Amino acid sequence: MEGCGANAICSYDATTNAVKCTCKGGYTNTGSSVNVVCKDSCTVNNGGCGANAICSYDATTNAVKCTCKGGYTNTGSSVNVVCK
Repeated sequence: MEGCGANAICSYDATTNAVKCTCKGGYTNTGSSVNVVCKDSCTVNNGGCGANAICSYDATTNAVKCTCKGGYTNTGSSVNVVCK
């Protein structure tokens, strides 16, 4: 199937009879549902990590991973990292 960028997974929606693009893990759609634009998640709002955290990716799942910068401690959880 054609129509999706290199960072998207292309599928066919039988209901709408259209190509559907879904961003791969580690990428975020910065476009719309119709015009999917997949950008590196860590470059979009630091991947959702706070200002005192570094955004990276889990080697197995490619999900965003937040790690506290030096001098900061995670006061949240492994899933909801809060660096203070």
